[in-house]
Amino acid sequence: MIFQDTNQSEKLKTFVYLRRSQDREDRQSLSIDKQDSQLKKIIEHYNLDPVFFPPEERSAKHPGRPIFNDMMERIENGESRYIAVWALSRLSRNSMDGGRVIYALDTGKLLAIYTPSRIYRNTPDDKMVLGIELALAKKTNDDLSVQVKEGFETKRSHGQYPGPAPIGYLNTIIRPGERNIIPDPEKGPKVVHLFEMAASGLYTPQQLWKEAQDIALYTRHNGILGKQTLIEILKRRAYTGVFKYGGDEWHQGSYSPLISVELFDRVQLAMGWAKSATKAKYSTTSGRQYTYKGLLLCMTCNFNVTAYTKPKKLVNGQTVEYVFYTCTKKNKKLKCDEPQISGNLIEQAIKDRMQEFEITDNDGAQCIKWLEHFYSDYVKKKNQYKPELVRNIREAKKALETLDEKLEGGIISDDRYKLRAAKHELIIARTTEQLGESANDADRWLELANETFSVLTNIGEVFEIADGPERRRLMMLIGSNWYLSNKKVELTPRYPLDLLRQSDQKTDWRAVTSEVWNYFRLNGGWSRLNETRSMSPS
Repeated sequence: MIFQDTNQSEKLKTFVYLRRSQDREDRQSLSIDKQDSQLKKIIEHYNLDPVFFPPEERSAKHPGRPIFNDMMERIENGESRYIAVWALSRLSRNSMDGGRVIYALDTGKLLAIYTPSRIYRNTPDDKMVLGIELALAKKTNDDLSVQVKEGFETKRSHGQYPGPAPIGYLNTIIRPGERNIIPDPEKGPKVVHLFEMAASGLYTPQQLWKEAQDIALYTRHNGILGKQTLIEILKRRAYTGVFKYGGDEWHQGSYSPLISVELFDRVQLAMGWAKSATKAKYSTTSGRQYTYKGLLLCMTCNFNVTAYTKPKKLVNGQTVEYVFYTCTKKNKKLKCDEPQISGNLIEQAIKDRMQEFEITDNDGAQCIKWLEHFYSDYVKKKNQYKPELVRNIREAKKALETLDEKLEGGIISDDRYKLRAAKHELIIARTTEQLGESANDADRWLELANETFSVLTNIGEVFEIADGPERRRLMMLIGSNWYLSNKKVELTPRYPLDLLRQSDQKTDWRAVTSEVWNYFRLNGGWSRLNETRSMSPS
């Protein structure tokens, strides 16, 4: 730190200005502490009477900083004629604010700006140097803006997602100098689950928002997810693997999609955000409700399966009505010969598929027994690795502090800093998350796994006595995709339910139950079935 000699004896009332400069919160705090400590040395050396302003949270790239404007207004009103600041770049990075500071010197409203390296007074030489340094600060800001835009263009051309990852994804370093997004192992399955619920057409945005809270889907900063944010998630096509940048053109991403284009389109139709002649939602025709309409897709052409009612007049003069399900046959490029199927036959076919996941009362009791065993074992071992996790966080934070010092000292470049800091930040985030797990989490995992086995016990009988909305919910619980193929029903079973398929052939219930327990422990399961049942169709 370099101080100019001064013979000043009278204490001068001086405004002390601090401004945060970095995006990462802990590095911001370090920046403020460093500015504060060096400015206190300036105040002591020059015998100033300081008036501290709160740290500025707004960037100096554009005019409109509230604390800076307040300080300048008070200077222009004659309250003080001196400023102490850590560096001129803290004071301004745009031409308007820089001009305002220089004009205050010109008019005598401002007499001096104190910095660690020198004092800028109302002299031609000082104002010339001040103007050059403020112009250089603006040029640095402009150069950075160009570099960011060029970086985004490069990312776009390589299919890399630009900007912060959507909820359900994580920003990560694929290789040195190349970043992209990857599915978040915790939040990704929860986002997919909400898309699948929305696609059924059974739930309102309010009910989906409540479900997001129940499954603990939080924002990127672990805040409560707002209802409008959830709606924006369900409208965001980026989850299908494409993104927009700098216009209306869609670009194919090189990251893994969380959902299919087909599921996304079904959600837009079901929620009423898109219009089509064949809405993929729980709907009516001529005042009638069709239980399975909007839930199945045609295996041949992958279009929706619709339903209709066909009346038939009997010999005795009475008229009866029959329900049929058939492909919408809307694919203009493919001729679909998928035959229609009656309502009774499709109901039986669905029931047969459901029974493949059925377990007996005795099997269910065995599952509950092993679940309680795994729960007890987990609780005993829960705190075994806690000291090691705490040590990992402490070491990662210490490494970040060292990197901050090297960056501020100019020892490493900004790109190298970001590359190395990202690894330590990920360790801190993941380890903190592991430490945050509580016994209540294990209780919830046990309850969710218990509910899974309970609903699968004699599910065929449950399906037979259930009403239409309840049958739809059971189908959504068992499988994420249902298909109609040559008068037969196929489905993609949800994990871990596929472990129980044809369960009568499996005798090692301990292995099966262990996998189910681990799934719920690592992924948080899905919604509680009882709460889901209480929701009425929209």
